[in-house]
Amino acid sequence: MSISSVAIKRPIAVIMFFLAVILMGIVSLFYLPVELYPNVSFHNISIIIIIRGGIPPTEVESLVTKPIEEAISTVSHLKQLLSVSKEGEATIVLSFEPGTNMDFAALEVREKFARVKNKLPKEAEKPIIAQFKQTDTPIMILAVTSTKRTTESIRKIVDETIKERIKRISGVANVEVSGGRERKILVEIDKRKIYKNRLAIERVISILSANNIDLMSGDIEEGKNKYIIRTIGSFKTVDDIKNIAVATTPSGSVLRLKEIARVEDSYLEPKTYARMNIRPVVSLYVQKESTANTIKVSMDVEEGVERLRQIVPKDMRIIITGSRSRFIKTAINNLKISLFRGALLIIFILALFMGHIPSKGLPLLLFLIALFFVIAAPVFMLYPLFFIIIGIVIFKKDLRAILIVTLSIPMSLVITFGLMQLCNLTLPASVLNLTINFITMFGLALGVGMLVDNSVVVFENILRKSEEGLDRFDSALQGSTEMNRVIIASTLTTVIVFLPMVFLKSEMSLLYGGVAWTVTFSLIVSLFVALAIVPLMASRIKIATGKYAVLILAPLYKYQKKMLFWIMRRRRMVLSLVMLFFFATLFIYTKLGKEYMGTTEQNKFTVFVELPTGAKLDVSDKIIRRVEEYLKDIPEVKTYSSRVEAWSSKIYVELVGLKKRKRSMKEVIEGLRPKTDRLRPAFIYYEEEQEVGSKEIILDLFGYDYDTLRELAISMATRMNSVKGFTDTKIRMREGRPELGLKVDKQKAGMYDLSTRGIADSVHAQMRGLRATLFHSRSSEVETIARLDEKFRKTFKDVHKLVFIQEDGTRVFLDQVADFKYGLGPSEIWRKGRSRMIQVSSNVGTHSLSKAAMLVEEALKDIKFPESYYYKFGGDYPSLLRNQKEFQFLIWVILILIYLVLASIFESYYQPLIIMATVLFAAIGAIFSLYLTDTPIGMGALIGMMMLSGIVVNNGIILVDHINLLRKETKNIYRILVRVSQERLRPVLMTSVTTIIALVPMAFDLSEGSNLWRPLALTVIGGLVVATPLTLLLTSNIYLACEQVKRFAAERIVKKLIRR
Repeated sequence: MSISSVAIKRPIAVIMFFLAVILMGIVSLFYLPVELYPNVSFHNISIIIIIRGGIPPTEVESLVTKPIEEAISTVSHLKQLLSVSKEGEATIVLSFEPGTNMDFAALEVREKFARVKNKLPKEAEKPIIAQFKQTDTPIMILAVTSTKRTTESIRKIVDETIKERIKRISGVANVEVSGGRERKILVEIDKRKIYKNRLAIERVISILSANNIDLMSGDIEEGKNKYIIRTIGSFKTVDDIKNIAVATTPSGSVLRLKEIARVEDSYLEPKTYARMNIRPVVSLYVQKESTANTIKVSMDVEEGVERLRQIVPKDMRIIITGSRSRFIKTAINNLKISLFRGALLIIFILALFMGHIPSKGLPLLLFLIALFFVIAAPVFMLYPLFFIIIGIVIFKKDLRAILIVTLSIPMSLVITFGLMQLCNLTLPASVLNLTINFITMFGLALGVGMLVDNSVVVFENILRKSEEGLDRFDSALQGSTEMNRVIIASTLTTVIVFLPMVFLKSEMSLLYGGVAWTVTFSLIVSLFVALAIVPLMASRIKIATGKYAVLILAPLYKYQKKMLFWIMRRRRMVLSLVMLFFFATLFIYTKLGKEYMGTTEQNKFTVFVELPTGAKLDVSDKIIRRVEEYLKDIPEVKTYSSRVEAWSSKIYVELVGLKKRKRSMKEVIEGLRPKTDRLRPAFIYYEEEQEVGSKEIILDLFGYDYDTLRELAISMATRMNSVKGFTDTKIRMREGRPELGLKVDKQKAGMYDLSTRGIADSVHAQMRGLRATLFHSRSSEVETIARLDEKFRKTFKDVHKLVFIQEDGTRVFLDQVADFKYGLGPSEIWRKGRSRMIQVSSNVGTHSLSKAAMLVEEALKDIKFPESYYYKFGGDYPSLLRNQKEFQFLIWVILILIYLVLASIFESYYQPLIIMATVLFAAIGAIFSLYLTDTPIGMGALIGMMMLSGIVVNNGIILVDHINLLRKETKNIYRILVRVSQERLRPVLMTSVTTIIALVPMAFDLSEGSNLWRPLALTVIGGLVVATPLTLLLTSNIYLACEQVKRFAAERIVKKLIRR
């Protein structure tokens, strides 16, 4: 017994079953997380080591970076190892292969790091090991202001209360604070007094550390009680520090710290400034873990901020700016609106073909549809309008037949949500983690057009049986049963397209795997709806051909018949022309620009301000203030948050929504660029924020000598900057920092029993200061920094006259044991794959990534690289090349799989080839649509082409299957071919038009995030627009040609047999 017959005979049981799974889908919809892209391609773990004492980058590289790189380079699934060594800081970033279980990866990284941890310098602080990339743009900026307090007072509350609470939120990897000065207990030592008392600064630091402890020393039993013995000696107040004894004088009196130093609860010199819209603030930059969901983390942070607002003083405000979740929500909502609009257009098309719309009601329906497209409102406000139109369809008897087909849309979509959540619950997140994102939403939007295909085919055949005179039950049963093989074959050929993508472990498969799963789920559900719900309802609702369908199809039948006979007489010429067009499109394909991932305008960009190494903070602040003045006068700017540092500063700029401004982001930047270019000596460039993809072409230059690398990088950057269309060419390399080098004379130092290490430590303690101990205040720990008073460390002469106090009280001046050399030292050293590297990059503007790579190779061809020096393309370009190769492989696998499925269904070796000719027709339309709209071929367009290969064969299946059916009734092949083309015109048009109409709103959408899905929509629409008429007109001719070849071959074989 078939599914259709069960549905017709037991309608209540079938309806209850579908209602149950629909309920499961509705519940699941509230639990599926939302994000812009599946978070699969950017798994990073960062190791950040801070070294007290500010040792130079070269020593950081040799003592910290290299040992760590060697230890962790064997971590499983490691894709890339990148590191940067700066003064007193080492950052190592590990990037992993897509699909890596990051919890296990983080555990393995910690295990391997533990092996080398004890070999690091003793000044190395506790490492930060977290799942994020330090250079990633923060997902949110929190600006803390007050109407009464200074930024220092705000900073104290931020450090003690706000920062740690935000950092504890699940999914938050790191929180950086900018603005205000850090609170410290400063011990400013008078150089003359400690020299007079023959007291070394190291001795002072040691005394402070040794006298600030609370230590459990044991226990003792007395009677029935057991007492803990605890030594209590921690500093309770700053006065306790001031009064600590540091030495005894020759007369025997105690020398207290306050007699040789100034002790203050104060602040360090400012290292950063932070402002929001020119107003001074303290900013927190929140970075999420690489695997965390952006929207969930943002919502959790917003909830945390709301709780903090109840705790902090009333005069303080916490303002949220730059939240990336807002753009993601907007983009997903825009895609939902496009989905609704596509569904509504499908209903309208079906109403024309299947419904009896009264002449008076047509203007009202058109008005509601137009209103649905014109109105600019949130998606939830469009629901009522959508359901009003559905209600009209339900209560208008002449339109109820439309429900038979259109019900497949909401039923399939809702049940798909349930299947997505079921997979998430039953499979590990590392294997499959489906979310509501651009990829899965596009799969559903594409499905909206395809979901009705099976129902349309079954309904149209039921309608044809009804028009032949059968009653409702017989027409429903026979019409659905005849189409079983057709719709199963159509569904399989569409689903089979995504099978290779699911099993591949690459960026393409993991990123676009959501389309595979959602389309597969929705199509399988739509298959069961077509086999069960459509015949069930058709057996109980009166159906008839719509009057507008007659008006539309009558002239089409007429012209189609003429065209068929005309082509049959000239089929060799026509087929030759089609093949010529196909080869022409292949040539155009090679000329189209290629990109890795489509970029999109997110209403945010960053202004980077780079100053010469060694520049003072005030110089940087002055230039940033000038840029802020320019931004203040731009009407499109909503907010701007400045992060001012000595050499490298940033301004995070957020624009008003795309629909609220006259200029694009590119136009805003280009209007600002001439003004900022005049701000010397700063180098100012701009980067648009992207969730994925990039507008930069990046070159990684490798070698071992940094001076040689620098010269090559400058030469490369100069040539790249001269390429037309390139902007913001930059070198990821800091010029050497001015330094005073101390060359220790080991023989002279040895005479005074001094070592190079001891001299370096003492100089550092006197000039920069060392952490002597931690002062425990009521709510926090404050570092106690001991150093010389500022007036003793201001000039080069002060450095020359630094003194080392021996144990016997002998004084040794620094210039007695060291020579001084003025020069430039490297400020940062980049490494990639454990080799030194300098990165050169440019914004490619309107060029595609492939075109930009060609222009770069042409520009750099005359540069002579020394032996062992070379460059490689970095960034997205290697991924682009890798995905192109993978796409070529996938296309062949998909075509083979489609052939195997069709051959097994039709029990024929050559008929699948007739059907698969439709893929060539689709390729012509897809490539021409990209060419005409000047759309580069990225991952979206490639996935669209893969989808087309599974979609367009469905129309061929309908035609060939009907030809085979009619050949059992008559032998006149010409009459059969014409009849089939005529009888299958309506279902072929309806299935193609519904898929095209579903994607039209996305193809022409200009809202936020639309660049993400437009290439995919254009590809599918272009392919179907060309493939549909060619399939209707040429499939029969290809079938005829194959039959003639088959007959000719059979005759030749017979003749050979007769001769024998």
